[in-house]
Amino acid sequence: MKAKKVLFSVIAALFLLNVVIPNHLLAASTASTMEGNVSSFPKTYEQSRDRFRTYETVLKSRWEKTAKQSFRISDSEDLAIDLLKADAAKSKDTLIVLSSGTHGIEGYTGSAMQDVFMKEFIQKLNPDTTGLYLVHSINPWGMKNFRRYNENNVDLNRNFIEDWSKFDLNSNKSYKELENFFEPNRKIGSIVAHDAEFTASLAKTALTAGTDKVQGALLTGQYTNPKGVYYGGTKDEKSTVFMKQEFESILSTPYKQIIHIDLHTGYGPRYQMSIFSSSAETLTQSEAQAAYQYPLVLTPDSEDFYASSGDITEYFTALAKEKAPEKAFYSTTFEFGTLGDGTLDSIQSLKRTVEENQLYQYGASSEISKCIIQARYKELFYPYETKWREKAIQDFKQAMTGVLTYKGAL
Repeated sequence: MKAKKVLFSVIAALFLLNVVIPNHLLAASTASTMEGNVSSFPKTYEQSRDRFRTYETVLKSRWEKTAKQSFRISDSEDLAIDLLKADAAKSKDTLIVLSSGTHGIEGYTGSAMQDVFMKEFIQKLNPDTTGLYLVHSINPWGMKNFRRYNENNVDLNRNFIEDWSKFDLNSNKSYKELENFFEPNRKIGSIVAHDAEFTASLAKTALTAGTDKVQGALLTGQYTNPKGVYYGGTKDEKSTVFMKQEFESILSTPYKQIIHIDLHTGYGPRYQMSIFSSSAETLTQSEAQAAYQYPLVLTPDSEDFYASSGDITEYFTALAKEKAPEKAFYSTTFEFGTLGDGTLDSIQSLKRTVEENQLYQYGASSEISKCIIQARYKELFYPYETKWREKAIQDFKQAMTGVLTYKGAL
């Protein structure tokens, strides 16, 4: 363990010297020019939402019973969760639920994949036996403002708690112990000085607390620090209340099988999407990869599998078991990796998470620093590289085909 800590510190120093400083000017130069270079990837929340609402007409050409719905999140802004529901005409065999934007900024890639789904899959589905339920941007404020969190700084994928009265808000003691590292309570100044300070703080924290503790403190979510990262709140957020009601409604339908896929970005290899299973998955990793004909499926027996509190797929799975145990139910996450899964990549991800929250809470004295940090954060969840976007589409089509084929929907 001691050798691991020393190695982590050395890598952090090398990261500062060889990655951060040489590249910070590049980030500044691209901050104002990042644009989508694959047509399905939207540039703004408004563009994405407008396109989603046009799908109603497309769906009606095959599903006679198609309806749209909008649930307003904000009275002061035109922000809403938008839904499209297409009901099977004859036998209610399978309902496909495809949701995006649980983490706001991740909704851009989610929107792109929903567009690919509309272009590539709806013609292959049988409208007599298969229904659709599409959800656009569960966290519209976060999507519009390019943040992972909602308007209350709550991470909605840590907010789907089954019963708050029985939930221990102080369960993540590691985060509380490391809060000074995760939440620098000062304005960001010079970007070079900021990068150096972070790296020094990271090295100190790694040596004193250990890398495993740092990672564990983040992944599970925390419920004590409202201005912190991965904050799960203390009650259901407005979006959560609505989606919980919708999930109950879905489970009360006569569909025999429900397939739910929630779209996310950030975690995993840069050019390989992961199918991240819920903890209820009974297949082993090798069995799931063979079943779905997909090279990377994380199941409970996988080395990189982890469970977090308040996860939307975990909540939906538990609710299905309670409310509709007779149904064949499958809920999973399609996770599009962005930076990568190596040690340096993990350091970058941690750094960009912490510094973006610091910027949001306390601001920056330099416009250049602000632009660089915002550009880094956007790249963490919404890469603009053509190669990445093309591979994301390829992976989505392969994974969707594999899951739907295995479940008998294709």
